Amino acid sequence: MANDLTNEAVNGFNGLANGHLYSSPNYIAHLLGRFLHDSGRTKPRNVRMSRGYTIRANDMLFRWEDRTNYFERLK
Repeated sequence: MANDLTNEAVNGFNGLANGHLYSSPNYIAHLLGRFLHDSGRTKPRNVRMSRGYTIRANDMLFRWEDRTNYFERLK
């Protein structure tokens, strides 16, 4: 079972600094929280890594593109 990353995503959503290792699951969850805030979505819930750079949150699936630092909603 994947680790729950909801707290890290909420920290990003609330604008706290991201002090995690680049491309780690905590780093990506934090960035996703910031992305959800900036795009006007609701506070992150049930955040878990999927395969590769994909991450699940709020019953949606996102892929993080590390070269552009952007999230694409897949589902």
